[in-house]
Amino acid sequence: MKIESKQFGEIEFDESIVYKFKDGIIGFEKLNEFILLNSEDGVFFWLISIEEPEIVFPLFPVRPLFENYPKDKGYEPFGVVNLSKNLEEITINLKSPVYIDTKNKKGYQSILDDDTYLINYNLFIKE
Repeated sequence: MKIESKQFGEIEFDESIVYKFKDGIIGFEKLNEFILLNSEDGVFFWLISIEEPEIVFPLFPVRPLFENYPKDKGYEPFGVVNLSKNLEEITINLKSPVYIDTKNKKGYQSILDDDTYLINYNLFIKE
């Protein structure tokens, strides 16, 4: 299979790496099939819609930040990243994680009912 996007150009992939999101992503509920790519530097992941390849969500794994983050068996939590050219302005949404099951190629997004986790948590701290 192939998709084309402005950010990544032509992407060729096998259907076996397609993740199914039954309810889509908040605000994009009609998009149900995505591929997950790792960036070259290994810092971010990119969740790319197959139905609309221009829809791309930068993700960051939450476990390195909070080892006690809410779990769901078989799923790994990721936060959607708000990117910026300025490192100090890059934030991650910890309130609405995207949970991904790499074994079964499924995913979903949840809203946590816990004020501990911020919508705009600074990913990089200025020293």
